Amino acid sequence: MLEYAEYVGNYYGTPLEYVEEKLAAGVDIFLEIEVQGAMQVRKAMPEGIFIFLTPPDLSELKNRIIGRGTESMEVVEERMETAKKEIEMMASYDYAVVNDVVANAVQKIKGIVETEHLKTERVIHRYKKMLEGLQ
Repeated sequence: MLEYAEYVGNYYGTPLEYVEEKLAAGVDIFLEIEVQGAMQVRKAMPEGIFIFLTPPDLSELKNRIIGRGTESMEVVEERMETAKKEIEMMASYDYAVVNDVVANAVQKIKGIVETEHLKTERVIHRYKKMLEGLQ
């Protein structure tokens, strides 16, 4: 496993082999994981880009959880406590995107991905090979 974690009483994880296969094929991988898992991934793959998706504010988060109608108030409060701890870890990420309107958040994330693809450190190897071919 690339990462695994317990979140509110359930275990979640990401198979390493799948991620490595996709990356080797040049495919971007998006992992929707909580902070424990993200820190495991950062340790294993520090070249990754880490985007912290946050609600507009905590009251909106609580309303969203309650609005799902799938959680008891005890679980809602547990999730809120977890969210507070996770927000404190935001500094461990490269970017923070507010999930206010889904379309807006998606556009911001697309912009981050496009920008990351243009970073010199990610493209310079191609140009070095091109220069070597001219010699």
